[in-house]
Amino acid sequence: MESFIEEFQGDHEKTSELVVTVDGPSGAGTGTLASFIAEELGINCYSAGDFFRGIAADRDMTVEELGKVADKQTDLKVDRRTLEKGLSENCVIEARIPSRVLGTYSDLRIYLTADLEERAKRVSKDQEEGKRENEEKSESLEEVKERIRKRDEENWRRYKDYYGIENTKDIYDVLIDNTEMTIDEQQEQVRKILERKFPEQLE
Repeated sequence: MESFIEEFQGDHEKTSELVVTVDGPSGAGTGTLASFIAEELGINCYSAGDFFRGIAADRDMTVEELGKVADKQTDLKVDRRTLEKGLSENCVIEARIPSRVLGTYSDLRIYLTADLEERAKRVSKDQEEGKRENEEKSESLEEVKERIRKRDEENWRRYKDYYGIENTKDIYDVLIDNTEMTIDEQQEQVRKILERKFPEQLE
């Protein structure tokens, strides 16, 4: 077993028995899907945001303060905590690249996406409902789309710069485009995958 990122490769001991990773861009719904999987399997759910907040707490900083000074070393620490959590605890981890960080240590690697228009609508709706308090509220749907597009580009620029990885999908066990799916339809599709992959866990 090994990570797909060179910086995290090495002789790691995995004591966890079940790890699922869910990757995807902003607005794809990775958090919603990860929570559903965790509930179905009876395990905990984590995100890169959880690890980022943990680093902020360790430094006696707010998330906003850490965000202003975050650099490559901050990203490396977040991803290292992703690796450590997956190796030590049965869990679901969602973020941009946890499947790459955990590599073959992950028992099921899922990539979730939707087209930019749909993702922008979801983010805009979340903002209106006060669900994205850490993000600056956009004035229009077009502004949301542009911010997401730029964020996606910046994220992959960083990943290529830090780790030398490209935005390819060949590492995933499951690819889901939920642009035209309801939550119920997505959950039914994923439930069938879990039943095939982890039948004993769902008994």
